Amino acid sequence: MKKAFTLIELIIVVMIISLVGFLVFSEAVKQTKRPDKLDPLTLSSTLKNSFSYSEDIEFFCIQNSKDCYIAKGADILPFKGNIDFGNNLEIYTIDKNNQLVQIEDFGRIKDKKITFRYTIYANGSTTQLILSNDTAVYYLPSYFGEPKKVEDLDSAKKLWIKDEYNLKDSGNYY
Repeated sequence: MKKAFTLIELIIVVMIISLVGFLVFSEAVKQTKRPDKLDPLTLSSTLKNSFSYSEDIEFFCIQNSKDCYIAKGADILPFKGNIDFGNNLEIYTIDKNNQLVQIEDFGRIKDKKITFRYTIYANGSTTQLILSNDTAVYYLPSYFGEPKKVEDLDSAKKLWIKDEYNLKDSGNYY
């Protein structure tokens, strides 16, 4: 009588080897994965994926947007990822007369000037901003849509006004 493995025994051995291989290789991929670079286009998605929506989250930077922190409740934690907002960052909003207004004062923390402030609210909406640096202009919407790289400040202003109009027309979302 010949001795041989049954089909079930072979399937179990293949499954065990596959599981061990998966665990080893998935851990190796996690260790070699570099942290994502935080820039104007990835700011919203990175912060939304990193934190829950149970409360408001404040992301702010000092030292010309080189040192950034996360304020969640009463806790202020340093942001550990790579930050690249470019050189000469300028932040704008649109006033009630649809005019660009540059924000230069976000307040101070521990006698250091806050150069950038971005809020993610508990409902998933964010601060609506226009960012400009040496290389590009970015439009960051408040809730719907993704951040966009645009040609100039006027293009960003048009997007802002267009989004504001769309949000007022609640019939578009029902």
